[in-house]
Amino acid sequence: MSGTGRPADTALATELEALERALHTPQVRGDREYLAALLDEDFSEIGSSGQCYGREAALQEIPQERTQVLIESDQYVVRLLGEGLAQVRYRSRYHVDGQAQRWVLRSSLWRRHGQGWRVVFHQGTPEAQ
Repeated sequence: MSGTGRPADTALATELEALERALHTPQVRGDREYLAALLDEDFSEIGSSGQCYGREAALQEIPQERTQVLIESDQYVVRLLGEGLAQVRYRSRYHVDGQAQRWVLRSSLWRRHGQGWRVVFHQGTPEAQ
């Protein structure tokens, strides 16, 4: 996956990949307070379904997802787009009740806040078959 901007250094790429992967875990997805700490006040999402979500909708919906959902992800690429703004691209798929679903291409924009990062935008697009 290529993109705009310049490649992030190894430390930043590792940090942002870890934050993105944390958002896939049931522990974070089920904890509204932790989830809120990772979602920027301006957060918005275009889901792989085509549905659009704002921060409040995401904070309501994500913790209610079934715990039987496992999220697998790979092919991470992290690029700096500007001062304090980075893009994380990867692909993921849900496993629902043990059944692997279709791969989805993902893109997240992360904004630095002080010493930490928060996701400001996320989009999922089903991978072409």
